[in-house]
Amino acid sequence: MKGHDYRLGYRADLEGLRAVAILLVVAVHAGVPWLRGGFVGVDVFFVLSGFLITGLLVQEVSDTGRLRFAEFYVRRLRRLLPALLVMLLVVGALAALLLAPAEQREQSSAAAMAALWLSNIHFAFARLDYFAPGTETNLFLHTWSLGVEE
Repeated sequence: MKGHDYRLGYRADLEGLRAVAILLVVAVHAGVPWLRGGFVGVDVFFVLSGFLITGLLVQEVSDTGRLRFAEFYVRRLRRLLPALLVMLLVVGALAALLLAPAEQREQSSAAAMAALWLSNIHFAFARLDYFAPGTETNLFLHTWSLGVEE
């Protein structure tokens, strides 16, 4: 079944969990004082991703008797890469226009690692504390989760 596009179908319950997770994370970033633990929304996303990815892989093995990781990653790239590239290009262009040259070097490095889905490694080696004051100035900090998921 080469080229088969595996899908699990729409699940209202999972979409509801995704909406709650988004609201929790947005509330934390907006500074809602009584919701400091809202980063649990990120955990919910990781659990949902794991569930959905595992479901796709199980479906492929059930249908074909095999697991083709290369084809799985090609499908994943087709789905995620366009949005990632648009974000990198738009944010990178705005950074080039609006930031001082010294700030652009740090942003360029983070953007390059985001393009490779290695932001988590980049930020770990840079010893960047996600919760430290000033980290919100890194325009690509939010991409760490793509690296963790991969």
